[in-house]
Formats: sequence, C-alpha cells, structure tokens
Amino acid sequence: MEVINILVFFFFLLTLILSLLFVGSLYYFDVMSVTKANEAISAKQASHNKLTSRVGGLGAILALLIGVCLAADQFIFFIALSSIPVLVAGGLEDLGYNIKPVYRISAGIVSGFIAIYLTGLWLDNVDFTLLTPILALPFIAICFTAFASAGISNSINLIDGVNGLASGVITVIGSALCMISFSVGDIGLGTFCIILVGSILGFFIWNFPKGLIFLGDAGAYTYGHFLVWIAISLITKYPDISAWAIFCLFFWPIMDTVAAIIRRSLKRSSVNQADHMHFHQLVMRVVVIYFGGRISKESANPVSTVIILPFCILITFLGVLFLESNFLSILTITFATFLFFGSYYLLIFSVRSRAFRKFIKN
Repeated sequence: MEVINILVFFFFLLTLILSLLFVGSLYYFDVMSVTKANEAISAKQASHNKLTSRVGGLGAILALLIGVCLAADQFIFFIALSSIPVLVAGGLEDLGYNIKPVYRISAGIVSGFIAIYLTGLWLDNVDFTLLTPILALPFIAICFTAFASAGISNSINLIDGVNGLASGVITVIGSALCMISFSVGDIGLGTFCIILVGSILGFFIWNFPKGLIFLGDAGAYTYGHFLVWIAISLITKYPDISAWAIFCLFFWPIMDTVAAIIRRSLKRSSVNQADHMHFHQLVMRVVVIYFGGRISKESANPVSTVIILPFCILITFLGVLFLESNFLSILTITFATFLFFGSYYLLIFSVRSRAFRKFIKN
C-alpha cells in the first residue's frame, strides 16, 4: 500500500509539473489563433479585452496523456483513446478552424460510442425507476450513454467563461471521483483521477486569476469526456454507488446547461446560440455593480469564480458523503436546484435594476 501511495503521489507531481511547463510554454511563445482570439474579445459573452491563447487545454491534456502512458493501465488507456474525436474537433476550433458546435457535440457522441466499444460499459441503471425498463434494452442504453456523455462534456465547455471556473470545477469533480475510486478499491480509476487533477491544476495556475491562457474547447470537451467516463465506470462497476450522488458531483455544469437550454428555448433562439446570461456572467456584472464601477469587468472575472466555487464544492462534498443513498442525494439535488434558480433570478433582478442601467451607459 505504501508503494501505491508513493506511485500515486509521483503521478500527481509529474503531471502537475509537466502541465505547468507545457501550458507555460504555450503562453510564453504566444501560441494562438489570432482570428479566434479576436473573435473571443468581440463576442457578447467576452469578459476580457486582450488577445489570449485558447490552446492551454492542449498543453494540460498532453501532460495527462504522458501520465496515462506511464500508468500503463489498459482501461484508462481505452478511455483516453476514446477522447480522440472530441479532442481533435475542439483542437481544430481552438487553432482557428471554424468547427460548428453541432460538429463538436457530434464528435462527443462519437467519442462516447468509442468508449462504450472499448470499455464494454454503458448505463443500464441510473437509479430512476421510470428509466429502468427502457435502459434494460441494450441499444437504447448504449445510445443514452453516448448522448449523456456528449451532453455532460459539452456542459463543461459552457461554464468556461471566467478565469478558473471550468478548471476549478474539473479539479473539484476529479478530486471527488478520486476519493470515491480509492474508497471502493479501484486503484486504476483512482490513479487516472490523480493524473487528471494534477494536469488540470497545472493549467489552473496559469489561468487563475489573471487568465493568461484559456482552456479552449479542446480542454473543456476532453476533460468533460474523461470525467463523465470515470463516473460511468464507477456507476456500472459498483452498483452500490448512487447515480444521484454522482449527479451531485456534476450538478453545476449540468444545471447551468439546463438553464441555458430553458432560457434560449423561451426566447425561441438556437440552444447553441451564445449569450451573456450564464450564471457566472451575471455574478460578474453584479460584482461590478456592487462596487459602483470601481472594479473593472476584468477584475470582477476571477472574483466570480471565488464566489461560485464554494457552492460547487459543497454540493460535490454532499454527493461524496451520500454516495450510497439515493434519497439523501435526491434531497441534495432538490435543495441545490432551488438555490441555483433562486440565486439566478435574484441576479437577473439585480442586473436589470436602475444601478445596472446606469452602469451600462458608462
């Protein structure tokens, strides 16, 4: 056991250092698509005003893949291999090729099907009685798993709007999955989680608080794919683990995505149409309003992450705490949902107040 602990610490330290070096090199040598960087500044959801590279995720993922190769675990190698379609689609987008959102999501679905094929795992039970007989049919269960995998992977991309939020959430989820993996005795998955957390922390240091480099679509989609397949592996391999408890871990990105779908559907616009009404964007504007304009949008950017992350950590902690309890996990999700939407509409009320109208005229 002591040897395993040393190896796990070695993998964490190695991927952290490699990620720091790789991401730092991309930042230092200004590796970016100028076209994409300009588009990011002019986008309605932008919260920065400097040309910034979007390829930081590629450096972090390279560090992760080196760790996976050194770990020499076939199962986690299969999960890493299945990420190629979504990694390529996101990477091409970050490098300046216009890969439409529908193609990136489709790549996520393909990655999901590849993961199913390579691992032999899919969701045939999600602790929801109404879905149990439906998911008993392999074809439906396999399709459900692939689409769910792509959806959650995409949700990580949607919260990548302020410095440190996406990478912070990935760190929180990855750490929780690590604790769960080791608690059930799955050394392989636990090691993968350690490698993942080490690599994303290396990126986080460059991204938070100043946003020197961004995660990009490749990073967001690929890390989302890794996280969801670690979760799927745990749910299918260990039936005592509540699927609702795992949902708690992914609550923030899923709920932000659900809110975006509802919001855009009510406006009768495309669900893929970007806007500036995500939770983190509203928090950022309220911070500016609260300080009467004395703090800039760029400065409010990392403050939004500091405000949001504790809530993510709390719900994730409760998910780990209630790992084998459907009832308590559902209760946690219900509480978190009310808190999320209550806070969301309070934020909307704040930004539409007279103070906000005065602010946007400046």
